[in-house]
Amino acid sequence: MRFDLVDLRLFVNVVEAGTITQGAERSHITLASASERVRGMEAVLGAPLLSRHKRGVQPTEAGLVLLEHARRMLLQME
Repeated sequence: MRFDLVDLRLFVNVVEAGTITQGAERSHITLASASERVRGMEAVLGAPLLSRHKRGVQPTEAGLVLLEHARRMLLQME
């Protein structure tokens, strides 16, 4: 399993923003691309990363693990 930095930054932005739409905007990518990337990460991991609701998203248990990993990796890259 390997995610690129765009995937990791997108995931952090989505969780922090609370919606895929706002996470995509923060990441400067289209909503369609962001949704596809998140679905791709979920497919690779075989688990949902986000709990989707009408008012936004929240990370699942697997999503919280990825969030911690993503933040650590992005911090190391800085």
